Parts: sequence; structure tokens; C-alpha cells
Amino acid sequence: MKTFGILILVAGLALAGYALNMNVSVDMPARDFGYGVKTPAMVVANIDRMAQRQNLLIFAGVQSTVGAILTGFGAMAPKSASPAALPVATPLAELRETVPSSSGAPVSVSMCPKCRYMRSGEATHCARCQAGFT
Repeated sequence: MKTFGILILVAGLALAGYALNMNVSVDMPARDFGYGVKTPAMVVANIDRMAQRQNLLIFAGVQSTVGAILTGFGAMAPKSASPAALPVATPLAELRETVPSSSGAPVSVSMCPKCRYMRSGEATHCARCQAGFT
């Protein structure tokens, strides 16, 4: 997904570069309307070409943004996920342990298997998620 995102990002940036270098002017030749009315030769901006440039820039911006997002998410993906690396539910008996308190006497502490909230070992339900213990 990262490579695909980079390709989309580069294509969007190339399209933006093309749009910015697009010629939006039109050459108008000199004209004689008669009765002494003449217009000189000039270069004028073409509204249609300016609208095409605007549309290309908008599309290139959206395309570059999508490419950057795909590149970012592609970098976050794990390289390989083996079944052994996946977390396994720990039995409640293994979650109970004795830890020393500040007074030196051991205190029984256990963790909720659902939300991992630490509480005293004598509790019958979790104070945070209200899950019952067996």
C-alpha cells in the first residue's frame, strides 16, 4: 500500500506541475473593423483555459492528499504478522499477583481481563467496566 500511495502522490504532484505550467493565454491578431476602428495584436487570458487549470489543480491536490494518506498508512502496517505474535487472552488466575506495598506488607492485586484495570485482589467485579470475576 505504501508503494501505491507513493505512485499516486507523485502522479498528483506531476499533474499539479503540468497545470501550473499550462498556457492560459490566447494570441489575438490585429483587426480592422473599418471606419478607422482598429485593434492591436495582443495576448489575452482565456477563461476556459483558466477554468481547466483550476480543475486540474483541484484534482491534483485531492490525488496528492490521497497518495500521502496511503503512504502514511502503508508505513504503519506491520511487515509480517505471524499467528504466534497475536495477543492471547490471559487466564484470570495468571493476572493475580502479590506486590509489595509501601509499608512492606504484600498486597494482592489483580487485573480485569476485559479492560486491564488494576484493583484489589478481593474484588468481585471491575470498578471501571463492571465485568464480573470468577
